[in-house]
Amino acid sequence: MSDVTVYSLILVNLLVVAGLSVYIWRLLLKQKKKRLEAEQKLQEIAAEVREHRLYLIESLQVIAQSVINGEIPLVEACIRCKVLLDNLDPMLAQNEDFLVFNEVFEQSNHIPRMEAWKKLKGPQKVEFMGLIDQLEGKYEEAIHLAAKSLLVQDLKRYH
Repeated sequence: MSDVTVYSLILVNLLVVAGLSVYIWRLLLKQKKKRLEAEQKLQEIAAEVREHRLYLIESLQVIAQSVINGEIPLVEACIRCKVLLDNLDPMLAQNEDFLVFNEVFEQSNHIPRMEAWKKLKGPQKVEFMGLIDQLEGKYEEAIHLAAKSLLVQDLKRYH
């Protein structure tokens, strides 16, 4: 083998190694960029989750305080608290102190809400309002106790 051939092969090999090195370097940069983007997206999602949990906690506290102050219908408060607790922590919703929210929710589940309520005729509304009054009378004390328990509950652990 001549010197020219050997040097040519060495040059070709050096070019191949340099080309592969550039290719690997580009792949590593791409991978690093994707990892940084994924970490940033994960941090954004975590921040959104924290904000949502804070919203749930604040909403629960406002509703509980409204129950204590008599500023909100009790059945409506139970429905809202049940949904908020289920979203915050389904196990917390099953806490003995808060079972009244589930109970009232289940017993009032067939009552039309929002747009469906607006479409009801007067006699239908009166019938449902009578049921609501019965539920509020039956569970008033338990709802107030649950609201007080909700206010003293350490919900910061969810934030």
